[in-house]
Amino acid sequence: MKSLGISIARDTLSAVLWEQTLFSSRMEGACAIACAEPYGSPADVARLAEEVRKVAGGGALPPAVLSLPPAWTFLRRVPLPVADLSRAKKMHIADLEGNLPIEDDEILSDVLPSPPGEKGTFLAIAARRPSVEKVVETFTAAGFRLDRAITDHVSLLCAVHSRKSGFTGLVWSDRNDIVALRLSGGALAAARQFPGSITENPDELENGIRDLLREDAQGNTPQTSIVFGDLASSLATIVPHPDPFVLPGAEGDASPLAYGAALSPFCGKETGGFSLRTSAEAETERARRQSRVRIAAVAAAVAILAASGSLGIARWAGAKKVSRVRAEIRKEFSEAVPGVKVVQETAQIQGKIRSLSRQGKELGVDVPETTSLLGLVSGALPKDGTVTVRELSIDSGRLKIAGDAGSATIVETFRTALVNAFGPERNVVVQESEGSAQGGKVRYTILIETGANGRAS
Repeated sequence: MKSLGISIARDTLSAVLWEQTLFSSRMEGACAIACAEPYGSPADVARLAEEVRKVAGGGALPPAVLSLPPAWTFLRRVPLPVADLSRAKKMHIADLEGNLPIEDDEILSDVLPSPPGEKGTFLAIAARRPSVEKVVETFTAAGFRLDRAITDHVSLLCAVHSRKSGFTGLVWSDRNDIVALRLSGGALAAARQFPGSITENPDELENGIRDLLREDAQGNTPQTSIVFGDLASSLATIVPHPDPFVLPGAEGDASPLAYGAALSPFCGKETGGFSLRTSAEAETERARRQSRVRIAAVAAAVAILAASGSLGIARWAGAKKVSRVRAEIRKEFSEAVPGVKVVQETAQIQGKIRSLSRQGKELGVDVPETTSLLGLVSGALPKDGTVTVRELSIDSGRLKIAGDAGSATIVETFRTALVNAFGPERNVVVQESEGSAQGGKVRYTILIETGANGRAS
């Protein structure tokens, strides 16, 4: 798989083409152009696209990841009443509204995973939606296939991970303004960003870095650091054991920010899938969800049709048996009284049919109407969609229902509803109920047959 990372700086647009497989990974090439306007004009982006095509060897460009500069972003520590990242991504926007120097409806943000030992506190990185939408539109018009938009903070995190997985310490970069990150176990614990001109006020810069180096909740302080670019001279005595970051391979002049952006699709665990979701990306995701819903609906329809077909075949087989019984009765009656017409012939035939019908019920020939049976099952399903029916089948009068549910308690509730729907003459048993690896659901199998109701142990 190939990935294209693009860094947007005030004076330069840079790109790195990265290829990664199951067995190896390498940098295929890199390029950069000087910007005629701050952060690049449409003409600058078009020139970058030409250079990237030369590196890629022509043809369609691979998916690209944009790394946005710190000057466009806002950092906030967000305390939330949840610990899992997926729920934090949905909830954190409300905490940012009214706390950023931008309109609430213009906030575009995402959160990063919490470091080990920290629960309920996340680092949110936000940007102005109009600015991000505009740059995405510009790069798309130049022929780039944008996969996502991230920030330099995330690019630095990915670059560090490629060299030192699970790194704990300080990360410094002056490659695009100044960014300082504090990592714990490979996760971003805290971050500060400063304009490039902060070096003219060394005391303010030193105080900001000292704040970042203070003890964390566990009483730890960074013991080492990784430096991208040049460390400010005023920090030489306080930054612990600075270690220069060196790009892999022979591409020493490539942008480490573009390099980190190219790696981000392969660092989902470390970044939590961070992405400033633009309107285009959100629309693409909505289309994917709708496609998944359509596929699930088709699968459910096929299952119902298959069940209806099974029940229809059972009804046809039962009708054929009754037809054969009628023919046999007429033959036996004619042989018993040849040439004699008896007035009660119809009653005799009906009695014989009722007798054989009772035997048929014992053998499972008696099958309810297809629509009636499906209606009973459908009516017993919870209205909130917590129970999914994947399979309906019938064999010798026994109805088997299989599917997924949110929990074992919900399965028992569904069984009780089926008992009420089918009545006391049918036995409704949970034949099988076990956990599934997919989304924490429970697989179940329910058997419905003639008899007294009870719960399988």
